[in-house]
Order: sequence, then structure tokens, then C-alpha cells
Amino acid sequence: MGEIKINKEEFKLFDQDDQFGFFYDDEGWPRSDAEMTFDSDIDKLYEKYDYVVVDDQDNIYGEKNGKKELLMDGAIEAFSIAEEVKHY
Repeated sequence: MGEIKINKEEFKLFDQDDQFGFFYDDEGWPRSDAEMTFDSDIDKLYEKYDYVVVDDQDNIYGEKNGKKELLMDGAIEAFSIAEEVKHY
């Protein structure tokens, strides 16, 4: 199984315009202040996890101290976008 680890700077490209909805409101919609808080939202995410990991099944995990927690399963094209970010 292939996996790609994404650091904080790479995540900004990976989730550009919050395309995966990491920072949506409780009802599943983009927040009105999303553009203004994007960087601080990423900072908070990376306080909780060392890396974001994407596997070749388009599942997205947060990884802390080698342990992974599933954040999203089957996120469309997540792996191919992660590959692009790594080659950017």
C-alpha cells in the first residue's frame, strides 16, 4: 500500500481553498471566514498531528508519534493530488 506524508507547508497546497473540507462548519459547509483563518486552521491541525498521510485508497489520516487516525475515507483524488504536491 502506497502512502504519502504531507508536512504543514505541503498541506497548504494539498488542501488549497479547503477543497477537502477539513475546516467546514458543523453542518458541512465552508465557513464564511475560511480564507482568513486557513493558515491558523492548518497550524491547529499540525499541533495535533505531525503529518497528514494519504494512502493510495484516497484515505486521509493524521499521524502523531507513528500512530494514525482516520480523518477522511475515500476523499476523491486525494492520493493523486498528494503526488502532485510532492513533485511541485
